[in-house]
Amino acid sequence: MTLERFWPLNDSIEPLLLQHFTNEVAWFFDFCDRERHFAVEVPHRARSCPPLLDAILAISSRHLSRVRKHVDPYLADRYYQRCLESLIPELGRVGSHCVDDLLAATVVLRLLEEFDVPISGLDKYQHSVGTRALLRSQTAQVPSATGLRRAASWAGLRQEIYGSLNAQQPPVIKASVELLSHLDSSQDDCAWANHAVSHCLEVLEFCFGESCKSTESFDALLASNVQWDTDRAPSYDPLCFQTRPEQVEPDNNPFWDIRLHSSWHVMGWQYRNLARLLLITHDPHIPRIGLRRQAAVQRMNDEARSMIKMICSIALSNPSTPTAMVVACMAVQVGGDLLEDPRERRAVLDLLVQLEVTHGWPTKDVSSALMGIWPESEIMVDHREEQEQGLISLQSDEEGG
Repeated sequence: MTLERFWPLNDSIEPLLLQHFTNEVAWFFDFCDRERHFAVEVPHRARSCPPLLDAILAISSRHLSRVRKHVDPYLADRYYQRCLESLIPELGRVGSHCVDDLLAATVVLRLLEEFDVPISGLDKYQHSVGTRALLRSQTAQVPSATGLRRAASWAGLRQEIYGSLNAQQPPVIKASVELLSHLDSSQDDCAWANHAVSHCLEVLEFCFGESCKSTESFDALLASNVQWDTDRAPSYDPLCFQTRPEQVEPDNNPFWDIRLHSSWHVMGWQYRNLARLLLITHDPHIPRIGLRRQAAVQRMNDEARSMIKMICSIALSNPSTPTAMVVACMAVQVGGDLLEDPRERRAVLDLLVQLEVTHGWPTKDVSSALMGIWPESEIMVDHREEQEQGLISLQSDEEGG
């Protein structure tokens, strides 16, 4: 092995961060990508693209600081600052020669935003704007685009779902005709998952957009949602779907066992079901007044509870796909206040704790909001603290072993 050629890494922590990105963080991008562009290609591109390398080091150190408490939490801020200093000027250059690298860097930085990393004195949405601008500029080139560019484009669109739902605003970007036409030409398993992503963006436009919420538009979206389930590939069939008895011990898991084959099967169902939940809760057919309203609202709440249970069940049944838990967190934000069964409430809190402790995703605000709504809030606070300490202790034991 020659020692004359090596990566431009400055100290002993940076190789660790790069490996952590490849082995752990890249799954936040690659779950609908058979070729795993962010795990395989992006790190190699970062070798000759400083903004991309700094973006990788920033998100990797942030994630490590969340799941391994001994990592300096401010390390991510330093890489983030350095990345923006070189990235922003590049984004302003029309026709940059390394658009794939820059798009990947902005998508990586947007994940950092989702992990809630404030940078004092800087607009933390700068990289969101950059992602959207690059996605728009590349629309016409999608049919001839590289695999990485398409993968990064879909990652940016999935991030738009999270941002739109959190802000309760319509998505700024949606899947282009060109991007969707590439799916139609391939129609592999990952294509079905990406169709679900595109459908979810259309539903968010209906829910939060300024256009009239007509029953015709709703019916068309609902028909698309049903058609996805009808036409999907057979590989999307669950490996198992087992319900649990209603009368079980209070500490038992109340959710269903719904196991799926691969990460794109898991996430295709999650985005399709999230779209269905949004349609259920934004149904214009529900009477605004009158004697039929109460029954219609009760039916809506029952359907929403069932869909939340479905989404949480898929997330917990497929732990090797952590992003499924992120979608479950989104579903809980939409309708967690509707949950009535104390066992389901505890199980939702357990899911949120697991998502934060094991995968670093911030969930305390969601948990606090739920516990402020649910009547047994004091018991729930103690339960969350117990679960959090238990997971942290287990994690420490595994690291020590």
